[in-house]
Amino acid sequence: MRTIKTIQDVRLLKQARVFSDSFAAYLEGEFLGLKEAFDFDGLDEDFTLDMYGFMVVLEKGDNLRDLSVVGLERNREGLLGSLPEFVEKVERNRECWYKVVVIYTNEYGIAFYLPLEAVTDDEMKTWLEEQAERDAIFQGTGEGR
Repeated sequence: MRTIKTIQDVRLLKQARVFSDSFAAYLEGEFLGLKEAFDFDGLDEDFTLDMYGFMVVLEKGDNLRDLSVVGLERNREGLLGSLPEFVEKVERNRECWYKVVVIYTNEYGIAFYLPLEAVTDDEMKTWLEEQAERDAIFQGTGEGR
């Protein structure tokens, strides 16, 4: 599990080549999009997600059913038991990952990013696919949940 709270976190992951170039570029774009959404006018280096909720990249070997370190308890099935605001399937350069946004309070939420290879649980794969398909339908119709 990798947590991202600052642009420096993203850049260190890119520099260390922890993820593919495509996925690293996507994460950087997501971070900068959040900076813009929160209307932060300062330098990229000064913006932090501490107050709003951060980005979490889940990796192969992470227990997706026990993410208690980020508030998704084992007794509630972790990510599987969450009620995400939305789930998006992203496909680029023959890679696939999911973005799952879980809102904890009106001011705080976490964006989880799951490369497909990190999801080894068949029930979790099915759940992610169903959530992403449902949200794609809602986005296509302009309806909310």
